[in-house]
Amino acid sequence: MLFRSASDAVPLALAGGLLAELALQGKVSVDHRERIVVVDRSSPSDLVLADALSTFADKEGKKPKDVLGTVAKGLGDRLYDRLAGAGVVEVHKVRLLPIRHFPLRDPAMRQRTWDDVAAVLRGDRSPESRTGTLLGLTVASGALTQVFPPTALGLSKRDLESRAREIAESDWAAGAVGRAVRDAQAATVAAV
Repeated sequence: MLFRSASDAVPLALAGGLLAELALQGKVSVDHRERIVVVDRSSPSDLVLADALSTFADKEGKKPKDVLGTVAKGLGDRLYDRLAGAGVVEVHKVRLLPIRHFPLRDPAMRQRTWDDVAAVLRGDRSPESRTGTLLGLTVASGALTQVFPPTALGLSKRDLESRAREIAESDWAAGAVGRAVRDAQAATVAAV
């Protein structure tokens, strides 16, 4: 089941994910001074990515950690509402509280993603850009052991955290893209 966290870590991790996705698409980069550089200003077809790109363009030259908070504002609600509108999740409201739960309509989708990242954590596969990004942002948001319980992977908590940090810091994404993704992860940790 997907749930909304009261923590600021989730929206910041989502904003970091948008920065990483824009970097993977060649839209933004992070230079050697750790500053945002917009490489391609053409608007992505995805409205959430387009809004994020616009914000990064407005804040070009700043460090990612100084911009993610702006991108994160209202982002969780927008993404969950979009998932609900697309039929990926259901919306269950808790009576008398402003809390919503978002169970997946197709749990197999979550399981496939979980299995992909778990295989990387166990060392069965090498990380690729999206898996590495997802894992890095999960670590940055502080949700690693909640999303990937060590016992489910046959690892100790210490081994899981060590392996996850090693993957998040490894060079699975090269050059400016890798720098942008790593800075998105670092900025998420710093902003949290």
